[in-house]
Amino acid sequence: MTERDESISEFDRLFGWPDYCRSFFRALIGSIREGFFITDAGGAFLYASLSFSTMLDCEPADLLGMSIRDLDMGKGFNEATGAQSDDVTTYEATLKPRGGTRTEVEVTLVRCHLPGGSGKYVGLVRHIGDRRMADMALQESGERFKLFSHASQEAFLLIDDSGMVMYANPAALKITDRDEKQVLGLEIREFLRPYHYIDEQRLQMAIAEVMPVSTITEQTVGSDRILDLSIMGRGGSEASIELSLLSEKVADRWHMIALFRDVTDKRKALESLRKSEEKYRRLFEDTKDAVFMSTPEGKIVDINRAGLEMLGFRNKEEILELDIARDIYYKPEDRASFKAAIERYGSASMHDLALKRKDGTIVIVSATVNAVYDQVGDLVVFHGILRDLTGIRQLEQQVRAFQKMDAVRDLVGDMAHHFNNILNIIVGNAELAKISPDCTEEVGSYLTSIEEEVFRAADMVDALLASGSRHPMDMRTVDVGVVVRDFEKLVRKIIGDRITIVLSLPSMPIPAKVDVARISQALLNLVVNGREAMESVGTLTIRVHTEELTDVTTTLDGKIMPGPYAVISIGDTGRGIDRDLREKIFEPFYTTDTSGDKKGLGLSVVLGIVKQHGGFVICESEKDKGATFKVYVPLSQEKVKVPELMEHGVDGGTETILIGEDEEALRKITAEFLKTLGYRVFTAKNGEEALALFREKSGEIDLVLMDIAMPDISGLDVYHEIKKTKPDIAALFMTGYSLDAANMGPVQKQGINAIRKPFTMIALARRLREILDKEKTV
Repeated sequence: MTERDESISEFDRLFGWPDYCRSFFRALIGSIREGFFITDAGGAFLYASLSFSTMLDCEPADLLGMSIRDLDMGKGFNEATGAQSDDVTTYEATLKPRGGTRTEVEVTLVRCHLPGGSGKYVGLVRHIGDRRMADMALQESGERFKLFSHASQEAFLLIDDSGMVMYANPAALKITDRDEKQVLGLEIREFLRPYHYIDEQRLQMAIAEVMPVSTITEQTVGSDRILDLSIMGRGGSEASIELSLLSEKVADRWHMIALFRDVTDKRKALESLRKSEEKYRRLFEDTKDAVFMSTPEGKIVDINRAGLEMLGFRNKEEILELDIARDIYYKPEDRASFKAAIERYGSASMHDLALKRKDGTIVIVSATVNAVYDQVGDLVVFHGILRDLTGIRQLEQQVRAFQKMDAVRDLVGDMAHHFNNILNIIVGNAELAKISPDCTEEVGSYLTSIEEEVFRAADMVDALLASGSRHPMDMRTVDVGVVVRDFEKLVRKIIGDRITIVLSLPSMPIPAKVDVARISQALLNLVVNGREAMESVGTLTIRVHTEELTDVTTTLDGKIMPGPYAVISIGDTGRGIDRDLREKIFEPFYTTDTSGDKKGLGLSVVLGIVKQHGGFVICESEKDKGATFKVYVPLSQEKVKVPELMEHGVDGGTETILIGEDEEALRKITAEFLKTLGYRVFTAKNGEEALALFREKSGEIDLVLMDIAMPDISGLDVYHEIKKTKPDIAALFMTGYSLDAANMGPVQKQGINAIRKPFTMIALARRLREILDKEKTV
């Protein structure tokens, strides 16, 4: 080459034609978007393209005469040209012309070696400000994702299209008890480790649902289903998770995202809650008290089985439609007042209410109710417990009735005692008058009539004493069937021809220890009661059988003890008895008769007689359906005794007898009886006088005849004092009470003899001789 050729540019030499090369160079440089420059070895610009100057917001001529070092804020050119071994260097730089703005660029610098040792640099410049911002944004996004995934309590997995784990956040590692270095490249099934085979099968099916084939056009495929799985958690224990899967297409490749959370504690809490609710529901349903919830408007929201049974309903659907005030309260107005009290005080405890069952019958309950309010203070619901007190209230009524009957019995017994004293005086005087030499036949008939009326009056006292459980009893073991058969003969004469009698007797004897006369009187009262109920037309059924009772129960007149009983039932086809009246029919003087002819002692006498036998009476009846009265008396273990009738003569004596009686007229009559019978007599008007006389005449007195109920010192106390002086003294006590009454208990226990007022001279004479003759034979 010539010297001229050496001055030609590299492009000129390359293409051989300088003009053509220059034209091509300019066209090429002008068509590219990147900036282009040529500098000498020191960095001074020899050429700058329009695109480069535009990139720096200046003209090409402005750059000529300048050095790239003047623009390069980071001195990247110096570092690039300092690398002697590299002919091509790429670096990033920040270029800023004087007075201009900063421009982020990437420079590719080529070192050109020319002959003669001179060198030039050719640079290609690309604007990288947008890319750098994008990179920064991407970096920030990555940092935010990392921050979010690390802070999230939700477990997060990124899985590639082959099912391998690409990323797992700390929550996922914690739940599965994994280390970050161990998880990359694991399949999702290996990562999660399903605890049960069924869990593994469900996971595989869920993955198949969300991981599509490669030809699918959608960018995202997901499942709205949350999968409940049991996996292997920390320490190999079972953990419960809720898993959601989503697949997404990125750069023509599918990736799967798995989100899951640990719900082990939640499941345990739910299971605990379920067990608690089950326990509450069991308690709610199994309690014997009625438990309910109701609205302030008066509707039942829920009620247990005991409540349904208490109110007579079969199922909840029946009762949930009812209005509480109208359909459940016996008096609808009670609901308003009770509701107002609960709202005022917030609750009500053990409040007695009268409710009604489905069939209309009354049920008495004790109600404890609480009001429940919401957060703003509005009343939402009532919670309550009802305890059925119907039986208790009925028992209380029975106890009150029994107490009233007991008080009446005490009163009747005291009256009978004094009345028998009067009767004894009358009959005694009548007997003395009859044996008087001056008594004519006509006067004797009058006195006999008086005696008959006295004993009729004594029978009335017997009835009163029977109602007060104070009637003397002649107890013998008999066949109840025989007693009823003999009684039936009397019944036929009383009830008339228009009433049919149906008699049912057992083939075998039924032994019971009874007073035949008193039991017959009780049965007669029941028959008369049935005849009046049937208005003399109907059927009377009398039946005798045995019954074994196994439980202790309570009736109007006390407890029924278990054991074998003889049962006499008398049933009629009359008008029956209302439920409310059945509790009152055994009360003394109670009667439904309005004519004034009935005194109301019939059934009271029946109950008194049966109680004396250790038994009880049950009434079974409904209005217009007749009535059946069942008399229960205990069976006896003794054999049936055949009564022996013996006639006894009447003898007097010459012994000395001390009489203690506070009733003066009766004391004189008794003394006359004894004197008439030949006895020597001392009399005392009270206990103190009797003791004084005995101390004075103790050697002469053979027997003491004492009234038990004397003021100050009773006859029994006098007897005990006398026995201290004379232990073998004979004694006979007089009483107006029944010989089996409560106050006669100590007398009977000590085997002391007693005679009941009113008594005749003959009866007294026989008792005295029995005692005195027995003392002589001892």
